[in-house]
Amino acid sequence: MKYSGLYFVSNPSTNIDASLSTVNSLIQGIETSFQNATRKQTPWSLSYRAFRDTIPPGYQPPTGADGKPKPYAHSYQHLLHLSSLSPNRTYVFAQPLAQQESIASIPLRQQDAHASILRYQCSALWTPRQILAVREGTSYSGGLCTIQIGELRATREGPQSGAVLSPGVVVCISTTLGAEDAENHMNSGYDTTENGTAMDVDEEQVDIEYAQTVVRDCWSKIKDGRDLGRSEIREVMMAPVTTGKKSQEQEAMVRMWCDALRMRG
Repeated sequence: MKYSGLYFVSNPSTNIDASLSTVNSLIQGIETSFQNATRKQTPWSLSYRAFRDTIPPGYQPPTGADGKPKPYAHSYQHLLHLSSLSPNRTYVFAQPLAQQESIASIPLRQQDAHASILRYQCSALWTPRQILAVREGTSYSGGLCTIQIGELRATREGPQSGAVLSPGVVVCISTTLGAEDAENHMNSGYDTTENGTAMDVDEEQVDIEYAQTVVRDCWSKIKDGRDLGRSEIREVMMAPVTTGKKSQEQEAMVRMWCDALRMRG
């Protein structure tokens, strides 16, 4: 299986040049620390939209023990396209309050139509929160890890749209564990029976702590000696996956990215 950790390096100025400077500094860290790493020719890309449910009219917040109103607990819906995860699919991640989360995928070509339905036809229920993108991300492979890096760009839709800003830089570090490495990524957690039906392979005993150590050690080497200024770094690790199912790995990856990118509040 593939295990990943994600690092969000904030850009307090939101200036694109500042994010590009951070990307260049971290790329120097990659190329200095991992001199045998290969830079991939094909860039990776990301698009992300977040929607938050609206507060119902007339809602009266309950009062906490301190006598102050409790903040409203929101539900969220995320749309995530990550080219390295699936070049032709967009993942819809629903986080309803007090209900089970769910993830579904739709064709990439339907992404804008789905977002438009939420934004315009369901505007009484859902409010757009943010739109983020990585256009020309850079990838390196070598040793135990694959590294993706890119600057995030934030845009607004409608009459309040303005200059494109960059809230920060994302670095995703992945390492391959277990049987998938031995099969050179061809099996992807499934075996196939004679009639073509997918059959789950046996559960892998994966050492998650070891995987996290590999990811953190890689990140430590990348940022060692790099001046990141006043940037804050947020780490988000992929949730453990207990089976060899590729779909569960993908869902864990979607949750990790959405958790890292979602605007707090």
